[in-house]
Amino acid sequence: MGSTIGLEEVAKRAWAARMSPRLRAWATQTLDKCGRPTGIRAKVQCLLDEFRRKVPYVNDPVMGEAMYHPEQTLCLDDAKGLCIVGHDCDDGAITMAAAVMSIGIHAMIVGASYHAPADTASHVYFAFKDDIGDWVEADTTTTSPVGTTAPALQKFWLDPAKDAIDKGLGDFIGVGGAATEGTLSGPPEAPVDIWYDRFR
Repeated sequence: MGSTIGLEEVAKRAWAARMSPRLRAWATQTLDKCGRPTGIRAKVQCLLDEFRRKVPYVNDPVMGEAMYHPEQTLCLDDAKGLCIVGHDCDDGAITMAAAVMSIGIHAMIVGASYHAPADTASHVYFAFKDDIGDWVEADTTTTSPVGTTAPALQKFWLDPAKDAIDKGLGDFIGVGGAATEGTLSGPPEAPVDIWYDRFR
């Protein structure tokens, strides 16, 4: 992770991915396997533990920055999609922020600088709002529990939902059945019919 532009891209990708039915299914099925925790911290810890178990850390290509959709990072579409068995900090932040947002938990993207120049993020992770309204940081690249991250010289917080909140816009997704006029739909032969729409 090398710049504020990169952080904005992570936030943008996490926001878009939160509407993935496959990601939401992964999150809800994972919570079910964890015994259906009720507290937000317990839910996020459950998802984070499963993410770490499933996806090992792998560096980006040499002199390159690669960011993958959570469906690729978690290999949720093995039959016909691209499966990347590995992540670095930005893929982890995108996936986990999107996963917690997919189940109704507000998330942020946090860039951290650990060395000079302190005005440039060298690492990225996510944060979420807990049951009492506190922001709790979590890093996919460590084994630390939620709420534990390395001290940084400077942190940069980006709210993926900011533009949508400022404009009063939300998204709608439907799964199954026929799409209504004004929505986008996959081809009729698709095994799962998914459509998206934007509402005010």
